[in-house]
Amino acid sequence: MLGKLGDLFRGKPVVIKGTRKLQDGMARKVTFGDLLAGTGKEILMCRVGGALHALDARCPHEGGRLSEGPLAEGKLAVCPLHNYQFEPTSGRCVNAACKNAKRYKLREVGDDCELWI
Repeated sequence: MLGKLGDLFRGKPVVIKGTRKLQDGMARKVTFGDLLAGTGKEILMCRVGGALHALDARCPHEGGRLSEGPLAEGKLAVCPLHNYQFEPTSGRCVNAACKNAKRYKLREVGDDCELWI
């Protein structure tokens, strides 16, 4: 585990197993590190139009958490705090004046994906 955390700081990707199983129009959270200790990060994996995308699960507006499960209209990640909606393909907020959600680089490899945090 420590080796994988070290890879994060060296620019190496982290492998997330089984991402190919994520259905189109769905989102799933993946956690790295310890969120309670303030040393963790939560990423929202979203599949839109067959492609996998990764967003920071923390809403840029007031720090709410983007929801996992079905995406709104099958293509928008939602923060339930104020119902802000974000396009996983660009990170853009589509229904309010809000900063973009942070996106992460990833590459699908077989049934898994490599994610750069």
